[in-house]
Amino acid sequence: MVTGGGSGIGRAIALELAAAGAAVVIGDIVAAAGEETAREATARGANAIAVTADVAREEDAARLVSTARQVFGRLDFLVNCAGNVSLAPVLELSEADWRALIAVHLTGTFLCCRAAFDAVSEAGGGVVSMSSSYAFKGRPGGAHYSAAKAGIFGFTRVLASELAPRATANVIAPGPIDTPRWRHGLSDAEYAAKRDKRVKDVPMGRLGAPEDIAEATLFLLGPHGRWITGQVLHVNGGEFYA
Repeated sequence: MVTGGGSGIGRAIALELAAAGAAVVIGDIVAAAGEETAREATARGANAIAVTADVAREEDAARLVSTARQVFGRLDFLVNCAGNVSLAPVLELSEADWRALIAVHLTGTFLCCRAAFDAVSEAGGGVVSMSSSYAFKGRPGGAHYSAAKAGIFGFTRVLASELAPRATANVIAPGPIDTPRWRHGLSDAEYAAKRDKRVKDVPMGRLGAPEDIAEATLFLLGPHGRWITGQVLHVNGGEFYA
């Protein structure tokens, strides 16, 4: 099950899991986006369904898990990618915007993990949740975003200890990834300027692709990641944090 699977990193992970032979439940708040990912996964020969859900709602998180178990009989893996974004300095950040972002990123991760806990444990599977480089270095105008992404790591350390020894739980902290959200509202020239400025801090000299995060996710969920739990994997092209 991949939340936020309708676009960007979540979409890439869902398709990579499908290519590896997994049946995939794609959760997304935008029905058309989730359905498009499911169609593409199905076209690649996978079993895939889309479920429209808001992960910040307890009943939606529970419905995602129950649907996975009803349709496929089990739930081995949960990948938490659902997210939203807004930016404002602390003094201008409204409580409503703070709560809205925390609700999706942090509370949504908690609700989906709690709903999936028994199924993933029984299957001996794993959980991967998306944090961010901004959890470790901060993001101007993004106090709520950095706080939520740091909270996901703290939550996962506890989750890993409670799932052990049956299942694993880890976090990926992506660096700058070239997604539709990263490009949103920019002209080609504005995108190029933003990209060139951002990659100056990245030793590998490029933005990451969603597929870079998908491959790291499959590593953590696959046979070579079975003794890795409670960890954060920084997938960022070598960017260093002060």
